[in-house]
Amino acid sequence: MDVLRVEDVSKSFRGDMSFRSREVLHGVSFSVGVGEILGFLGPNGAGKTTTIKIILGLLRPDGGHVEIFGNLISDRSVMSHVGFLPETPYFFPHLSLREFLSFCGRMSGMHGGPLPGRIEQVAAMVGLQGRLGQRLKGFSKGMIQRAGLAQAILHDPELLILDEPFSGLDPLGRIMVRDILVDLRARGKTIFFSSHILPDMEVLCNRTCIIRDGRIVRTVSLDELIRMGGGAVEVTARGCSETCFEKIDRYIESKTISGEEVFLVVGEQRNVREVIRHISASDAEIIRVASQHLSLENIFLNEVKPPAIPEVMRSNREKPTPVRS
Repeated sequence: MDVLRVEDVSKSFRGDMSFRSREVLHGVSFSVGVGEILGFLGPNGAGKTTTIKIILGLLRPDGGHVEIFGNLISDRSVMSHVGFLPETPYFFPHLSLREFLSFCGRMSGMHGGPLPGRIEQVAAMVGLQGRLGQRLKGFSKGMIQRAGLAQAILHDPELLILDEPFSGLDPLGRIMVRDILVDLRARGKTIFFSSHILPDMEVLCNRTCIIRDGRIVRTVSLDELIRMGGGAVEVTARGCSETCFEKIDRYIESKTISGEEVFLVVGEQRNVREVIRHISASDAEIIRVASQHLSLENIFLNEVKPPAIPEVMRSNREKPTPVRS
């Protein structure tokens, strides 16, 4: 059974100064399976946040429907199994992090003895264990983002919906959040997130949906991305040990080390997952996985690039403007 299913969803908005409506979603459909991470990729204004708001029941679709765990979202009880991080989280600034998480826990039905311990646990997961007594108004943008992730996972939901979870994070914060998402997937959680950061999607996602102008134009899996290359695959990692290299050397065509990072070329596509498994098991960080001939960035740019300018228009545009004397 799919954890999340979006079926033929459409949505229009009416302009402020006009009675005409503008359709922003055109029959959007996709699904997310148990234990899967699905990326939602698209340029600004493509309809990502509108889709997420419809999934959460914050907006009502004009057509189509959304199911979570096989139930329509009109059954609000399913939301107790969902954690959500908005693109730009805003929280009560006068509350301490502990007070904020305690409030969120009670809103999610958590009461009594387990809640304080769970607050300590999630604060440690997001690297804010020393900030529980600090008021949120003193938090940086990256700290607010991590506090938002803490409230999203506090009640241990089965489905996480994250809108730009890497926004405002420094490199160390991005690494931490990636590790958290990988751990959650390993524990059987299902994750649906939007992002503009393509390397994170390549590393994390089982599949990626590309949306343009309110339409799903392509869905790409990691396996498909690897097959599309038709050749070797590049794996970039950080913190690999010599023991790790010993286990994967037989799969590697070349290895280049630059500081803490290592660039590996895996000769056969069927060995890529084995290389990734050994690297992850050695507590090293996988930064990027990409075909030497094609990457998620190539596919994304091919799908969303604007139409080419006709030659006659280009030549006219490039002519200098005459100066009047």
